[in-house]
Amino acid sequence: MKQHVPIRAEDVERRGLHLTIFACLAIFVLAVGVAVLMYQAVFSPGTSLTVVSPKTAFYGFCVLSILLVAYIWDRQSTIVKLRTQIEGDRKKATVAWELASRELLKTLPNFSSFQDRLPMEYRRAANTQQELSILLVQIQLHEDFSAPSTAQSTLGDATKAIARKLRDEDSIYLLQFCYFAIVLPGVKLSAARGVSARVAEGLTDVAGAIERYSFKIEIINYPLNASTAIELESCVCALIPDENSQQQLISTEIAT
Repeated sequence: MKQHVPIRAEDVERRGLHLTIFACLAIFVLAVGVAVLMYQAVFSPGTSLTVVSPKTAFYGFCVLSILLVAYIWDRQSTIVKLRTQIEGDRKKATVAWELASRELLKTLPNFSSFQDRLPMEYRRAANTQQELSILLVQIQLHEDFSAPSTAQSTLGDATKAIARKLRDEDSIYLLQFCYFAIVLPGVKLSAARGVSARVAEGLTDVAGAIERYSFKIEIINYPLNASTAIELESCVCALIPDENSQQQLISTEIAT
């Protein structure tokens, strides 16, 4: 079976230009050929001087041929300019999207904010006798998307996918580079599994067919996995790499 080879955008542009040039040359050659054949019949000495319609037709044919070639070439030039403009607008939109993703990562609460928020959520859950669940999301970037600018854009898209699946009272934290914590107040383990499934669905959709990243989601629940706020924090820290090295990495990546 013959393997399908994808055609690049620049190849399409080049083939379109070749087709336009070929069409213009074909029209020009046919016009010249017909004009040469008509010339002897129109301008031969035996032609009556009172008959002007053949000459008019000849000149009109030559002018129309030139106008047709000029029109085709002008349309091709316009199409090329429009495609160039569209490509430029697409690049500007991509840059704006990457900038928005970078700014979104900067606005996310960090590990220190998570440490401050966790005891309050724990006391609230303990006083109201409710459960408290935490989702730890690990994003593993594909090698082709590990460059700083691309990584920030990809993580920004992942953040948006996660945020769309959360309630207003839920909160998301960027603990370390590629590690997110989602605090779900009053959510039981069974409900947390449902939230995890929705988050996984959103992340899968954003990853796309090219699989820009893979991910892993862990669930930590009070009182099932921990009985105090310190134990909850310890369970989270046990699932992420060394804080010092990763904290330095995230500061470097987001600052660029």
